[in-house]
Amino acid sequence: MPTTQAALGLGRVFDVVHDASGNMFRLRNANAVTFISKSSGSNTLAVVAAKTFGGSTTNWTTANGFGQPAFYHENTSAVGAAAWTKVTSSWSSQTLTLGSSGKVDVVTFYATQFADGYVYIQGTAAAGDLVAIVHDLAVARTPANLAKLGA
Repeated sequence: MPTTQAALGLGRVFDVVHDASGNMFRLRNANAVTFISKSSGSNTLAVVAAKTFGGSTTNWTTANGFGQPAFYHENTSAVGAAAWTKVTSSWSSQTLTLGSSGKVDVVTFYATQFADGYVYIQGTAAAGDLVAIVHDLAVARTPANLAKLGA
């Protein structure tokens, strides 16, 4: 059990956006963001990007210069009793279709998939909860000193 701030994963290797659905945030000082979606039925993830916080958004499409993840992972067990399954992504414009029944879906976007000049991302789940894990942090900080992602 970690007993020091330096041993914590939060701030050292990841940051969390706990209510990510529909909220714009910056991929700051990190190399990737992973969206975790949990829903009891079918779900989609619509993704847009912006150059500034509160600025106009652009659809996350390859035509706009963004890289769309080719796969995601899903799990049917809430307690980890099932194996993770790799699923080929199905995109319609900026919307990724996720699992068709109650599942946990995990999809990662890398900083290299952002179009030039874009630093903000927003994922909106059609159903269920959405959490974002900003990870592979470039600079380790104590949790209290992490960069504010929403500004």
